[in-house]
Amino acid sequence: MSFKYDVLGKVRFGSELEDILKLKGIKDIDSFLNPTIKNTESELLFDNIEKARDVFVKHIENKSIIDLLVDCDVDGFTSASNIYQYTKQINPNIEIRCFVHKGKIHGLYEFADVMCEDDSKLVIIPDAGSGDSKECEKLIKSGKDVIILDHHSIDASNNPAIVVNNQLSNKVTDKAMTGVGITYKFTKLLDKYYGVNYADDYLDLVALGMVGDRADVVNLQTRYLILKGLEQIRNKVNKNKLISVLVDAQMYSMNNKITINGIGFYVCPLMNSMIRLGEYEDKCYMFEALCNSDKMLDRKVRGKGVVNMTIQEYVLKACQSSNRKQKKITEDSATALSEEIKQFNLNKLPILVCNAKDNVDSNSTGLIANRLADQYQRPCLLMRRKGDVCRGSGRGSDKCEILNFNQWCKDTGLFNKVEGHPNAFGCEIYFENTNKLFSLLSTMRKIDEPTYHVYNVYEANQIHDQIIKNVAKWDGIWGNTVSEPIFLIKNVPCNKYSLYLLGAKQNKIEFAYHNIKFVKQTRGSSLASLYKEIISIGDNFEFDIVGRFSIDYKSGKVAQVIVEDWMFYKSEKVSGFTFG
Repeated sequence: MSFKYDVLGKVRFGSELEDILKLKGIKDIDSFLNPTIKNTESELLFDNIEKARDVFVKHIENKSIIDLLVDCDVDGFTSASNIYQYTKQINPNIEIRCFVHKGKIHGLYEFADVMCEDDSKLVIIPDAGSGDSKECEKLIKSGKDVIILDHHSIDASNNPAIVVNNQLSNKVTDKAMTGVGITYKFTKLLDKYYGVNYADDYLDLVALGMVGDRADVVNLQTRYLILKGLEQIRNKVNKNKLISVLVDAQMYSMNNKITINGIGFYVCPLMNSMIRLGEYEDKCYMFEALCNSDKMLDRKVRGKGVVNMTIQEYVLKACQSSNRKQKKITEDSATALSEEIKQFNLNKLPILVCNAKDNVDSNSTGLIANRLADQYQRPCLLMRRKGDVCRGSGRGSDKCEILNFNQWCKDTGLFNKVEGHPNAFGCEIYFENTNKLFSLLSTMRKIDEPTYHVYNVYEANQIHDQIIKNVAKWDGIWGNTVSEPIFLIKNVPCNKYSLYLLGAKQNKIEFAYHNIKFVKQTRGSSLASLYKEIISIGDNFEFDIVGRFSIDYKSGKVAQVIVEDWMFYKSEKVSGFTFG
């Protein structure tokens, strides 16, 4: 086992956070840590927002029926819930028809014809719609007004709808806001018109949606809104019932702390698994639950029979079931594709390019690509051919030299579509260009081992628990585009009698050095063979460890290093300890 690393800079004892943030390019550290309302921009900077407000107000006064699109991701659900609840707060008697996608389809495509035929007068499309010019034209010709509240960078010049989009508004500097951020800004403008203060009641939705869509939290306005929303969730102020139930269910996994990473890793995946794999009826229930419904539902519970529960409790059970199903699909598909990768030596290339085929669930393509990127420690393109076009997902890896995989794909000039985040995006390429892609990959330097970007290198006799605690106490600030820092600790001594294989699935290896616990853990696969390999080299050995600094609160605030990777080798040396 081996790896490469590059050192991003020097991190001083007592100034760890300051140095790490500077190395991440964050200059105004105080503003980053403590953004305020002064960091927010005026709603009036958005193109068309006043026009959208006037049309909305007109239809509220006329008591028009409203059609509301619920786009198929966490940002889409929270955006639509924000608009739904705010509108009902303005006028509880307004009829709003909600359109939830059956599959993972974005935009109006699935609903335009149905909407054209109904008796609504206003269509609101949050988190989508900017590129749906033809569908919007049909809706307008059928006698409806159309308001789009979107954040996707798509040409909307031919769209006849009223498009409010931060990417398309030159005066708006915050391009990080996602769909729910745009709906929030729209409701803030409506607050001023109606002389109320309802918009802030839904900041928990804003936080959930923007974290779920991996908004750039370096932007101070976006960061401020997310932190205010997390504070609302934490304190259960104006609480959203579904968010509360989902968060409470995951508190143990989140170490009893509500953070950006905690919400992103443990709460959003529950909702996304439902959106990807849940029954259509359950998806509709999830949206209803997110809109604070008081409905009671019956659900069969193992060992208890049929139980009557709140719609939020029902949705939690359904999300957990979908999440288990999703994990199995991801594992099975990744295993099957690994066989193909091995068979065709695809792992010899610096970027994995895999054929998803029909036996890979189309709704889980991104998840599977991410799993393969983690497994092979390099970027992955997982695509499916239909006719002359290959479509799929790209996922980057933080263990290679390509830091922005999205941009890398664009720079090749071979893809006709690359849309999404730097290391998580959808893509499209003509089949005839795939040969050119493989030719390009064959000329690139092979990845024989992963490359880690570390924030400092410590010798074992330099590391101590206070250094780790100084970094770990700031775990709440990491998330989305501000990734948690990793460090390299060299020559950490251990012996085979102090190395433990733990867990019912033998998926955890642990040892201690001075007052520091070192933990390597997998999602479920056994580490027994690795453990045997380590102890077979001799009674004494040393580790070079790349890992994250953490505090084990369950064991009495013990400093620990969560191992990302390690190298180990036989040693007879007994290392001492020095402070520094």
